[in-house]
Amino acid sequence: MAIQTFNITHKGVEAPIEFEDDMEFGKFEIIIQKCSNFSEGSNPVDNVQNYRKEIMLNAIKKAPFEISESGLNGLGYKTVGLIADKILEAYPLGNYLNRMMKPFEDSLKKIS
Repeated sequence: MAIQTFNITHKGVEAPIEFEDDMEFGKFEIIIQKCSNFSEGSNPVDNVQNYRKEIMLNAIKKAPFEISESGLNGLGYKTVGLIADKILEAYPLGNYLNRMMKPFEDSLKKIS
């Protein structure tokens, strides 16, 4: 787990965002549990917006705004998009889901 830094413009001033590029397995699993429904095999993630928000709130360690849901909600759409793009590179949901589902898909192929 390492701290990554990038800059954003916040209230007309360039300021750093620091985030952790990896998080504890248990914390990540809690986020997935909040955002998914594995009872439906064809669509396991039912709240991508919540996933994005939860990852940002749990990964950001330093920011020029309050690290909270209201802090994110008070930012401009483009600013949040930039922050999300940078942070979510470290937490690609598709890769996680593929790794998680692969053993189940492989076992279904053996049954067929």
